[in-house]
Amino acid sequence: MPVDVLVVEDHADLREEIVSFLQRRQMTVRTAGSAREMDLALADRPPDIVVLDLGLPGEDGVSIAGRLSNADPRPGLVIVTARGRVEDRILGLHSGADMYLVKPIDLRELEAAVLSVMRRRGHPPAVPAPAWHLDAEQWRLVTPGGTIVLLSEAEVRFLSPFFETPGATIDRRMLAERIQGDARGIDLLVHRLRRRVEADAGEALPLRTVHARGFAFTAPTVL
Repeated sequence: MPVDVLVVEDHADLREEIVSFLQRRQMTVRTAGSAREMDLALADRPPDIVVLDLGLPGEDGVSIAGRLSNADPRPGLVIVTARGRVEDRILGLHSGADMYLVKPIDLRELEAAVLSVMRRRGHPPAVPAPAWHLDAEQWRLVTPGGTIVLLSEAEVRFLSPFFETPGATIDRRMLAERIQGDARGIDLLVHRLRRRVEADAGEALPLRTVHARGFAFTAPTVL
């Protein structure tokens, strides 16, 4: 089963960024922006892990951490906060945190913390294969390492079928219709996209040419 994570963070942009990243890592993620919203989410379904900001409105995060440490069942607790003093770390750990991370954080570190806490609790999660994520609304491709590659509208239209039907070989003619171009236009788009992904992310775009048919995306994908 996927790791069930509840993100308790009042900063909307950061909350969205964390959710998007953990979902790409194939975790089940819910959110709360306050202690009250957290309590409602806990009543609905106890999570495996709570990712908790300390500076919440209404109730201090240290108090919340203390409540979570006495909950039944007790979730794993990863504190993510701007409070970086040694005294704050000690207080957070004594309040029941399994991990204490100081902002700004690398989201890969957060993922590692969540998986580490799961292992400590005797529930080692299956680590999913790193996936590529297409954010069609924002016109961007996110690599398994978390690097964002900005796309043109034509590139989004070209890549969408590979993410809508993972593992499929997409016909060249259909792709040409998608970008309202021809075979030469497809080849130019693929060439430029491969170069940009490699330059921006240091990773090769896993797009394979299938002779006489079209193209296939050869790595795990998620929309």
